Amino acid sequence: MDTVHVVLAVCDPKGTYSRHAGVVMTSVFEHTKSRVCVHILHDETLTGGNRARFEETAGMYGQSVEFHDLSPLMERVRTSKEILRLVARHSIGSLFRMAISDILNIDKVIYLDSDVVVNMDILELWNISLDGYSLAGVLDGTAYVPHRLFSADTIRLKLMKLKGEKYINAGVLSMNLSRIRERNGDLIHRGFLWLRHYCYCAIYADQDFFNSCFSEDIKLIDGRFNNMRGGDCSNSIPHALGDQKPWNCIKGLPIERLYWKIWLKTPWGRLSPDEIVDSMIDTAKDSILSHRHTAQCYKKIFSRLWKDIICNNIVMIIWLYAKKLYYRVIVQA
Repeated sequence: MDTVHVVLAVCDPKGTYSRHAGVVMTSVFEHTKSRVCVHILHDETLTGGNRARFEETAGMYGQSVEFHDLSPLMERVRTSKEILRLVARHSIGSLFRMAISDILNIDKVIYLDSDVVVNMDILELWNISLDGYSLAGVLDGTAYVPHRLFSADTIRLKLMKLKGEKYINAGVLSMNLSRIRERNGDLIHRGFLWLRHYCYCAIYADQDFFNSCFSEDIKLIDGRFNNMRGGDCSNSIPHALGDQKPWNCIKGLPIERLYWKIWLKTPWGRLSPDEIVDSMIDTAKDSILSHRHTAQCYKKIFSRLWKDIICNNIVMIIWLYAKKLYYRVIVQA
């Protein structure tokens, strides 16, 4: 237990996602003097070049990295059309978390999404006691707003029998693997059954499942361990939620500065000045906030109309119940 075990998930069909996990890995090493072992959960999409860069990153800091191929396991996902549709908005890699307790023969890990940047000593999170709990995480304030009792998000959680006031974001988790194995057995099998049952409303796939499976077995921890506010990033783990990631959007947020500064210290950021300038310009040019043409402005306006008027809360609530009826009566009958 004198080594901090950190888990990252990499599903990289385009070969461009690994660098984000590399930034997370480097940010951990930059701020942590303790011994750290990073476990990379991956499938066949991890290239030899990116694997070598992960190994180089660990070597630069005198730390260790281990690779765990989940390709055979994920074949079970490809046999389920419901789960494939569910993870289409994210990736199959979003399900890798469910395999951690089966794949890793250790007692405890810290799981990190690849859209966070660690700006603190990860040992602080590691040292939080998990006695009596399977998970420790931060309350997801974006998924549940107490005063909005009649909203699509609130109804969605109720349909899955989840308690919004205890619903955590699974982007940063401290996991008691020994307790999870003792109490839950084959977590992957259990997770797939749950996802098939709630595929009509489980938007966040394994995050929804984790909140359901461990509903009374989660320890809530301070928000700085999964900082979703988008402001001050000091002594915390800032998390870029939604589409506005540091690599595809420039808003001048603190997490963007952190991301790019760490990226330049990774093997992926070892570029010439001209290549760095080109990368920054491409990011700004392709930013979801960029309006270089009138057509983009119209697209933004239509998007707001779609979300705020056409797909308002009443419409979405009716749609959720209609999907529930369809899946229960037709699909799962």
